[in-house]
Amino acid sequence: MGVDNGSTQEVGGTLINAGDAPIAQGYLVVTPIADQCYPKASILYQFGFLAAGEEQSFSVPVAERFSSYRLQMGAFDEQGFAVTAKDANQAILDGRISEERQKCIAARENQID
Repeated sequence: MGVDNGSTQEVGGTLINAGDAPIAQGYLVVTPIADQCYPKASILYQFGFLAAGEEQSFSVPVAERFSSYRLQMGAFDEQGFAVTAKDANQAILDGRISEERQKCIAARENQID
């Protein structure tokens, strides 16, 4: 979820370890998106231990103003092998991709150079 209170912006959500093994460490990559859907500089956010079935909230500060964002993530077990980690709202975000693409097309068509 993107939040803007007028002076600061952030992307927040909840990580869920849906696997049956603990996550030793992981990361999120938040890419802010400008009004006409141009990606801005990505932000790397690292998180630590997350037990199997555990949920953990996150909040990633974003210095630049943004109208949307993209989120990617990865996680590793105690031996450094990739394991599944996902944002609790990922299914909702994935379901909006087609709608978001249409908004991007419209925003760029209406862009004034």
